[in-house]
Amino acid sequence: MENATIETVVVLESHIDHLTGEELGHAFTMLQEAGAVDVIWLPGVMKKNRPGGVFRAICLPGRLEEVQAAFFRHTHTLGIRRSFVERVVLPRRSETRDTELGPLACKSYEVEGVRYSRAEFEALVKAAARDGVGLPAIRFSGKG
Repeated sequence: MENATIETVVVLESHIDHLTGEELGHAFTMLQEAGAVDVIWLPGVMKKNRPGGVFRAICLPGRLEEVQAAFFRHTHTLGIRRSFVERVVLPRRSETRDTELGPLACKSYEVEGVRYSRAEFEALVKAAARDGVGLPAIRFSGKG
């Protein structure tokens, strides 16, 4: 795809069956603060039929040491699988767009020659609070 760049990222993952939902949520936050660009939980069934899953974090190689340390610190896993993989990234830019809801912070990008803009979630939350409506109302019907 034109204008796309290829970069290397590191995928860190471990099977986890010993943390509570609160502990997993805290681990998500801590890995993101350490520099993970994405964290995901894929539920499954572990040994002895215990509920558990795959805890996965993706980071740029320059943040590997911090994210890996946070992974061990906040999950207490005894082993992490690491894979260096490529990802294809489309260029994007932040901008403010005038909308019927007022100015909204957006992320703009192009796919196959068509330009798209998506409002930032935080901008929608602020607009909803300003208008005194719930987020689904503002996301789908706007004002009035």
